[in-house]
Amino acid sequence: MLWHLLRANPGDVVAFEELGDVSRAGGSETLSEEDKSGLAHNPISDGSPSLWKTFANWVAARQDGTLPEGCKYILYVAQPYDGAWVQRLSDCESAPEADKLVRKLRKEMKSKLEQPGEDGVGEALQAQLIRLFSHSDKLIASIVTDFTLEKAESSPIEDVELELSRGVADNHVHDLTDSLLGWVKTRLMKQIKKGEPARIPYNDFRKQRLNVTQRIAGRLIAFPESQIDVTSEQIAAQFVDSTYVRQLNLLQLNNDEIEVHVNHFLRASAQRVIWSEDGFLNKTNIERYEADLVDMWKLSRSHIQRTKSEASPVVRGVEILFRCLDGRAQVESVPVPAFFLHGSFHAIANEPRIGWHPDWEGLLNAERKEGG
Repeated sequence: MLWHLLRANPGDVVAFEELGDVSRAGGSETLSEEDKSGLAHNPISDGSPSLWKTFANWVAARQDGTLPEGCKYILYVAQPYDGAWVQRLSDCESAPEADKLVRKLRKEMKSKLEQPGEDGVGEALQAQLIRLFSHSDKLIASIVTDFTLEKAESSPIEDVELELSRGVADNHVHDLTDSLLGWVKTRLMKQIKKGEPARIPYNDFRKQRLNVTQRIAGRLIAFPESQIDVTSEQIAAQFVDSTYVRQLNLLQLNNDEIEVHVNHFLRASAQRVIWSEDGFLNKTNIERYEADLVDMWKLSRSHIQRTKSEASPVVRGVEILFRCLDGRAQVESVPVPAFFLHGSFHAIANEPRIGWHPDWEGLLNAERKEGG
């Protein structure tokens, strides 16, 4: 999927398990690819059932119109296997040559059809040959003229990294590959889980690639801030058993003050999702950012405990809270909006890994026991 997205054009859509294992469609061209990997057997040998199943599927799809005229067909093999017949079909370049080749193929494979299958492999091979040769030679030949066999010269990951290396520095290639692979996988899994077609438009991928490249190469100056509207219903729902709200209640803040913090929490949560989907955030950099916030909280707590030791616990807790919220922390040296810092602190307090009141852990535990 990633390989074809890298080679796609504006307007193209790359799909999984739609017109083949992987397909690319857009403009005037459609491409259908079947991918083979054989660790214990050669998937493209003359006697491989899976080889002839692929051709039978293509011919059937061509006949019923699922695959359009002029479609390009690729059989990709992840290991450097050889197959006499599949290579001859791939090397065929003209319609007259394809007609002759298919007639010869039918004649040679006729003996396999006449022999009883002695095992599961033989029976499977016969079944696929029957499917294939139930179609006319002319229809089969129309597939052959647009067919290409591709054999991996290295691992698929190395092929992708080589393609990406044409546009970024070598020291960024691995991180860029991991980020884009993760994005493709996540996008497909979400679509499959929802029962939607597993498709990725090239235009969406291009935006993701540019954002990730900009981030990894250190060219990102600021995160784009989204317009996020928080409703009163969403805010009210947070007052029901949210740990970070309970932590704010321990500081005796009034509801109006807490609503401001809730608004920041909700906006930051939504913004985090958007930035993650757009390629600006990933698991590594958000974990580093949160670790910086926890360190900031530890330093603030130590400072307040030393300088405000005579103040009441509530006053010290409020001092810790606002000292943290007045702080500055960046994601990979890129500044973030204040609401994102505030909301991120509350997200950590919601787990809870940090707290504002000096005795936050004991008080939260006592509340839980009282609540049942």
